[in-house]
Amino acid sequence: MQLTKSRGDYLVLHLSDLVRMAFMAATSDSDPLRLEGLKTLHEVIDKFARVPEPEFPGHLLLEQFQAQVGAALRPAFSPETPSHVTAAACQVCSAWIGSGVAHDLNDLRRVHQLLVSSLAKLHRGASTIQLYNESLATLERLAILKAWAEVYIVAMIGNGSAPGCFNTNSKPAPCNISADKDEEDFGDFEFRGESLLNLVQPELVSLSQHWLAALRDHALLSLPPEFASQLPHDGGAFYTTDTMESSRPHYAASWPPILHAAALWLNAGGFDSKPTSAANVPNNNNSSKTGDSVSDRFHLLFGICMEALCTPRSSEPVESVLTCLQALYTLLDSTWPREILMDDRSLGIELCNVLHRLILTRDSPSVQLMVMEVLKQVMKAAQEHFDTQKKKKIKEMVPANQESRATQEVDLLGEGGSTGEIIPGQSLVFAVLEVCLCLLVRQVPALNPLPGPTPIVRQHHTLHFTEESGQLIAAALSCMECLPRLCSPQGAVAILPTILYLTTGVIKESATKSIHDPTVMATAVPVTAALHCLKTLATDKYCKDERSREDWHKLLQSALAKVIDLAKTGSDETKLDELTMLLGIAVFVLHAPAEVVCAPNLQYPCINQFKQCLQSNNITVKLKCVQTLRTIFSHPDRSVATPYIHALAPRLVEFLYSETSRQLSSDTELSLTLESIQTVETLITLAEPKHRIQMLTLLVPILVNCLVENSALKEANNFTRILHDHSLQKLMKIGPQYPQEFKALMSQSGELRSKLEAAVRSSQQAQLRARVESSTAKPLSTQTPTIKLKTDFSNFTS
Repeated sequence: MQLTKSRGDYLVLHLSDLVRMAFMAATSDSDPLRLEGLKTLHEVIDKFARVPEPEFPGHLLLEQFQAQVGAALRPAFSPETPSHVTAAACQVCSAWIGSGVAHDLNDLRRVHQLLVSSLAKLHRGASTIQLYNESLATLERLAILKAWAEVYIVAMIGNGSAPGCFNTNSKPAPCNISADKDEEDFGDFEFRGESLLNLVQPELVSLSQHWLAALRDHALLSLPPEFASQLPHDGGAFYTTDTMESSRPHYAASWPPILHAAALWLNAGGFDSKPTSAANVPNNNNSSKTGDSVSDRFHLLFGICMEALCTPRSSEPVESVLTCLQALYTLLDSTWPREILMDDRSLGIELCNVLHRLILTRDSPSVQLMVMEVLKQVMKAAQEHFDTQKKKKIKEMVPANQESRATQEVDLLGEGGSTGEIIPGQSLVFAVLEVCLCLLVRQVPALNPLPGPTPIVRQHHTLHFTEESGQLIAAALSCMECLPRLCSPQGAVAILPTILYLTTGVIKESATKSIHDPTVMATAVPVTAALHCLKTLATDKYCKDERSREDWHKLLQSALAKVIDLAKTGSDETKLDELTMLLGIAVFVLHAPAEVVCAPNLQYPCINQFKQCLQSNNITVKLKCVQTLRTIFSHPDRSVATPYIHALAPRLVEFLYSETSRQLSSDTELSLTLESIQTVETLITLAEPKHRIQMLTLLVPILVNCLVENSALKEANNFTRILHDHSLQKLMKIGPQYPQEFKALMSQSGELRSKLEAAVRSSQQAQLRARVESSTAKPLSTQTPTIKLKTDFSNFTS
């Protein structure tokens, strides 16, 4: 914006002159000059719409120019104005309404009324001045529809009714719609969406039909030359046979927002509404078929999206691609379209192939994130279709068979059937897996399986993912973890190795760090998503199904062995994050069947990893290790928990008996000691009554050793005092809870008893002193008057 770098001369300082110049040009008698004025006004709105007014907080800089903008636009909507000037003015109208400058709905009415007046030109019989080019009528009508579409999109987003619009922290979608973090600073403007929707609602019935008619025209004009014979002989809704070629560019420039608006309208209830009469749609050629049925409406929008996304023109703007994806997501957000998509399974597979191609050819993170959102809608449609098939099959089978047997039979309706064969090109699961693999390989190239019999040795390195890359990896993993639900037991076993390979690969690549790096990687988005995926697979219903259990267990054991092996595959410069390794093992131990984790060749290395973490120099790793151990110790299956208790509980007790556990200088060190105490205390509740005295013999001395004498307590730091109070409270709780064992223990050791009694007396005396001080430290205070007088009458006596 700066004109001269040597001076602080910014364009925003000349905004009033700029608006005045645009106003003068837009209201001149020269059409070329009017077009340039409107174009300049459009750019001013785009550039300065969100600039705050420095002298009036909560207001925007362009608010003061609302009258000029309305006055500049009004002449362009007069009957004698050429069509191309009116078309340009429509775009300025939509940009102004969608910019959010006007806080009050009444401030928008003038510009809104201009757009309303333009609707008359859409109806059949409207007089249009044809000067030199008949296609200008098409340009004008499409510009009107495009402007209304952009306003409707802004209104739906503002009202929270646009399911396909996500905040991807990227370039805004068409119409410059973006979620602004500073929007809450502008008064009560957050209610503008609902108010703006009220402005659009009266025109929506006719607008929706015009949008669908325009999209039908665009679809027909997009057909390859060999299908020219199928084009209507009388032209379309907004073009004639004579203007067919000259109208194509106008449709190409207008269809994205019209498509998105039509999808939003259908999602908001358009699929449920009956088609209205096409009497108001110009040119009656086939226009009545625009909304014949739900299926027709779906296939029209779906086909336009697919054609646009399949185009070999990689130079297609990112905004247009995003609009198509948003329209697809919105379209599939309704139940009926998802049913139609799954009625012909090849449609879903073809859509996945298109999404796969987009991942390959588009580097934009916003496009790739939107691709994954659309993919989730496809999977949702497939899951609903599968559930419907199963319910129908069970209903047929239950009268003749037992319900449990029927439930097992319907699982075979999933992909893979009884053989488990997943056929590429015919399998939706395979197509989804291809998209996920492509995305993961683009983000983590090391996951790409290397060709050839002898793998090339890669140099060890560390990857640093951006926030967007982490979200993309997490999206791919969340899709993959749901795929077994779409398969039969045998089919799920067939795809499980691929999912486990990719998931453990993500853990390896995203949690590898320098050996000198103390950063904990376990909280990174890709790592948490991978761990969640492992948990989902370990608890899947097919893990316990007799038809797939044995193979499933073997594959889970293989994945666990891979995780364990990751700690050994580092180099002199890199290593796997200890906490990630720990949590990866814990996922299997806590959630996988006992048969998976109790194999000696896996159990011992797992226990050894916990031992190493307890000896780590990183106190955060030690703290998380103790917390995880407490969960494992409480595992409902004793065959899983007992080996960990036998091997690791003594190390916790050893730590608590050491001076290190009581020499505290930070919150983390205090937390480690308290968590260790709580873990040992958990073992008391798990122990059999006859062995409980032995556990108390270990815990009570630990708690007593944490007590500090009264004289030393005054000089101790805050962490030591907290540990002292916590230990005393624990001892006061254990005494009544286990009276016989506690009494026997105290009678055996006079030193423990005297130290505990001294701590109790000191605590009671401190509480007594505190009560006395609180009662004497409250002198009677005169109440301050609520109304302060100018003259002081406090010293006045009668």
